Amino acid sequence: MGEIIYINEEHKAIIEEYLKFIQRDVYDVTENANCGKFSDFQELLGDILRYHNDFFDMAIKDNNFGEWIFSIPNLCMFTSLGFYAGLKNKENEKMIQTHINLMHETTMNTVAVLSDFLKDMEAILNE
Repeated sequence: MGEIIYINEEHKAIIEEYLKFIQRDVYDVTENANCGKFSDFQELLGDILRYHNDFFDMAIKDNNFGEWIFSIPNLCMFTSLGFYAGLKNKENEKMIQTHINLMHETTMNTVAVLSDFLKDMEAILNE
């Protein structure tokens, strides 16, 4: 994965913490599902980060930071849920459902933190 575009160090810390969670969670699921698909997810994650970076220019031009700032957690969550659905079988269904619930909770918490961050940034810009 290449460099990720961040607004500032606080934004970087929020996103990097979330990405560490995603990496750990997907690794745990793929190892526990005995499927060896962790590297496949890395390709998907690279696509998400590339989209995030490419979308930045449009966000600046159209003054649409709200959508851009939430792109990584939203896309990671939905990509992970689809990825997990492809791994689910009768033997690992409960384990995967536990990870789905954790993914949802962590993503919603991250979105809430980013929402507060965005409000703070808007307040600073409007001073």
